[in-house]
Amino acid sequence: MKNTNPLFSAVQSAGMSIISDLMIGMPGHVIAFNADTQRAQVECGIQRQMPDGTLETLPLLVNVPVRFSGSPEWAVFHELPVGTEGYIHFSQRSVDAWLDMGGPAQPVGPEMFSASDAFFSPGYRSAKTAIPGLPSSGIGISNRDGSVRLHLTDGGIVLTCGGQTLELTASGLTHNGINIGSDHIHGGVEKGTSNTNGPQ
Repeated sequence: MKNTNPLFSAVQSAGMSIISDLMIGMPGHVIAFNADTQRAQVECGIQRQMPDGTLETLPLLVNVPVRFSGSPEWAVFHELPVGTEGYIHFSQRSVDAWLDMGGPAQPVGPEMFSASDAFFSPGYRSAKTAIPGLPSSGIGISNRDGSVRLHLTDGGIVLTCGGQTLELTASGLTHNGINIGSDHIHGGVEKGTSNTNGPQ
């Protein structure tokens, strides 16, 4: 049964107002990216519904750290053109000090779940940018149409570039299906002379 107590309604309304201002996470996309700093301008992918029912596109997020997997010595890198989709995470506390010097760092203000403390993880996709023909085995790197691809599976490694394919398996190496491994034999080759001193 619905609670009709005015005090309950007021508390519920106040709670919803507080929650609606918290930035927890949502999809978004890149507007601009600085490869030197690994920071991006990101637009939130979902509009905010205002109390009067209208919809508002949230302000652009700036200086957003972008996630690239790796360690202090190694990194997986890729381009990040305008429109790249992903997910925006918002930190529980202010990250300004951490961004400058790492952590543990003191929070520089009382803000919690603020739009100014965002991080961006590229790779989450809407149907608009879903990868066509995505392999369902192993791991790899590929351009969108698969014409340039490095694919690793339990069976071996396949490198595709345009119409050319190199495949390395436990049984050897092939190029477009033709054996070019260590046991490859050329036919029709005639033996030359043993003289290597140049023309006579």
